[in-house]
Formats: sequence, C-alpha cells, structure tokens
Amino acid sequence: MDLLNLLKNLLGPLIVGIIVGLVLQWLGKKEIENRIRGDAIRDLMTFRGDYASQDFRRSLNKVSIIFHNDAEIRLDVRHLYELINNPASPQKTIERSIVGLIYKLCQKNGFEGLTEYDIDQSFPESKQSPQVAIFDESKSIQVSQKKETEEKIEPPKKVEEKPSSPSTETK
Repeated sequence: MDLLNLLKNLLGPLIVGIIVGLVLQWLGKKEIENRIRGDAIRDLMTFRGDYASQDFRRSLNKVSIIFHNDAEIRLDVRHLYELINNPASPQKTIERSIVGLIYKLCQKNGFEGLTEYDIDQSFPESKQSPQVAIFDESKSIQVSQKKETEEKIEPPKKVEEKPSSPSTETK
C-alpha cells in the first residue's frame, strides 16, 4: 500500500502539471495567432487608401501568408491582385474588392459586429490627414517648391513718408 500511495502522490501532481502546461501552451499559441491575424487585418485597413504603395502590397502579402489555409481568402486575395494589376479595372471596383476582403477577414476572425459599411466609412490613415495627400511625385515636388517660395516671400516693407520740403513744392 505504501508504494501505491507514493506513486499516487508523485504521479498525480506530475500529470496535472503536464496537463496544465499543455493547456497554457495551447492558449498562448492561440493568442499569438489571433494577434498576428489582427495585425494583418489592421495593416490592410491602414494602407488600403493607396493600393499602389509598398505598404499596401506588403500587407496584402502578409494576409496571403497568414491565411494560406483558407481557400476563400486566398481566392479573394488572388482576385484583388488581378484587379490591381489590370489597368482597365475601375478604381471603385478595386476599392469594393478591398472592402469585401477586409469584411471577410473580420468575419472569420471574430469581428462580427463590423459591417462593410463600417469598413467603408473608416478612412485609411492617408486620407485622415488634414493635408492634401498627393501621390504623384511631380506634383509633390511642385507643392514643396510652392511652399518654399511662399516662405521666402516677405511682405512689402513700409516706407516712411518724409514731409515734403518747401523747395520742392510748386507755387
């Protein structure tokens, strides 16, 4: 009996400890996966205003990699790539496709209270700035040169009038 009690006292806590450790490991892995998925969705939403930018392409690649096991998401990403790379695609179609992809990502990852309208109404960071966003480099250069010349222009100096002398007055 003493041997049986000794085994119970040693193996019981050991088995419980192993089970608790495995559960904590599984929960930690799930939390990390959820954080990574949330970051990918956030990045896609943040950079969606300029789908020609490197940041947007990077965030779309991140979505493609992170959600590689989801056939529907992969299909939507592929469709979006085709729209972006096709010069004949209207901008509105591309924007609707981006919003649709973000909506599906949100629905599949627990953001169920979010609607396509909500996503459409939340502007990307580049459009939230009070300054005009200019994506054409030549226009950007012109704007910066205009700002520089505006800064260089000084208001006219006030010239003090001297009282006229009696010799210059006409009689």
